[in-house]
Amino acid sequence: MTLPAIGFIGVGLMGAGMASCLLAAGHPLVVLPHKNRVPVEDLLAKGAIEAASALELLQGCEVLITCVPNAEVIADLASELVLHFNKGQMWIDTSTSRPETSAQLARDLAARGAVFADAPLTGGPQQAREGSLASLVGCDAAHFPEVEAIVGVYSKTVRRFGDAGTGHAAKLLNNLVTQGTTMLLADAFQCAEKMNVDARALYDIMMSGAARSGTLQKAVGPALDGNYDGAQFTITNAAKDLRYARDLIEHAAPSRTALAALLADRFATLVSDGRGDQFVSTMLAPEDP
Repeated sequence: MTLPAIGFIGVGLMGAGMASCLLAAGHPLVVLPHKNRVPVEDLLAKGAIEAASALELLQGCEVLITCVPNAEVIADLASELVLHFNKGQMWIDTSTSRPETSAQLARDLAARGAVFADAPLTGGPQQAREGSLASLVGCDAAHFPEVEAIVGVYSKTVRRFGDAGTGHAAKLLNNLVTQGTTMLLADAFQCAEKMNVDARALYDIMMSGAARSGTLQKAVGPALDGNYDGAQFTITNAAKDLRYARDLIEHAAPSRTALAALLADRFATLVSDGRGDQFVSTMLAPEDP
């Protein structure tokens, strides 16, 4: 059976591993140039083809997958590509975007007989390379099996949350919790240092009780040994996700907005302070006296 050809935009830290999994599974793959040539050259060596433009890429694939920084990039791509989708083509967006952007794209593509699904991810670059990510899917129920067959190549867990936009809504709620937890852990361990509390003992107790979490283990565990890059997710991305989450909650449940707004403001301040390119776990690094 011939597998559908994939066009992949965004073969960066996450996308390169996902694209490699798709190639290994037998999907023909077309990629767009990336500012980092290393993953592009690696994929080309494995059999991928490089397109000169997004439109050329779309014309050479049956399924477009995007893994880009934000909803604004998706909107720009949509303005360029939507009118060139053919009946039966599919767009799967794995970025962390705005739910309303996805819902509108689904309507626009449906009018052309094409399909849109949002399928953002949990996990990091290592899980992307291993094919063990989780995909949070929003799409029409009738199209979910087709979406699942593709995103399942690089995911160990695939769940549908509802129609287009709900995958992104679920991802934003997930990131509200994970990045809020990272900020809270950074505050707690900064305070522990100032109070002469044994940080390793505090970590051991948290790991054995109700405070235990994947975020605690991934961010704090390495930090105790001086490695503040345990959680490989940039502060800029966290700030964007918390901003989107704040706006989502403000619209859907205004009385629940306060904490999300506070977290969004704190991450925005870190970006303004020039720390946007750092990983979120660097918030655990000792502060200047």
